[in-house]
Amino acid sequence: MTDKYQMDIKDNMLIFRTSSFRAEKGSVLHSGIYNRELSSSLAAGALVMLLGFFFTARFKTTAVHFIAALLLFVISFIVFRTCIFLEPVLCVAIDKKNGNIDITLRRILGRRRIISPLSELDSIRQDYLSVTPENPDGIRLVEQVALQHGTVIPGFGKTAEFYTVEMEFKNGKRITIFSSEEPSMAEDVRAKLSGFIGQVQLKDFKKC
Repeated sequence: MTDKYQMDIKDNMLIFRTSSFRAEKGSVLHSGIYNRELSSSLAAGALVMLLGFFFTARFKTTAVHFIAALLLFVISFIVFRTCIFLEPVLCVAIDKKNGNIDITLRRILGRRRIISPLSELDSIRQDYLSVTPENPDGIRLVEQVALQHGTVIPGFGKTAEFYTVEMEFKNGKRITIFSSEEPSMAEDVRAKLSGFIGQVQLKDFKKC
């Protein structure tokens, strides 16, 4: 188990879970600045402010109200982070006994599920993807604003390289189940999955 994925193997069942399955750089805002924790904090702060305006217009403000506001902020932050701004999780269950693969994407609004016979799996392959920023003007603007405030954003605006693990089926369908900027981690996931299934011949590494 790592901070990127979790893999459990018991007898003829393998369960693989990860929230790192998309090979994309994301928005122009760096993840170190704008992330789910910040979103949760902003949402919790907005809720506390709205309730604060409501109560201060009707009641006299005391120290008890400030303590209650602080507790409400902490509770709201936890609720927003765990329930609203929850990261999507991809779960792959491989059952060799029953001969099937169950791929489930769990999101805030429902889930997507694909079930396929294990015999339809053609290969588990490692691939490579290079993502170049699409908005260089916006990136330069953000960098200039950051420099004016004495802030340096490491890696911002640089080309991102992703090493992915994909399941390729005999009907030509390919599903990305893991993505990492570390090739060794992607290879580790591919090797463990392939070893569990018992594949010997895999497709060669392909660089796009």
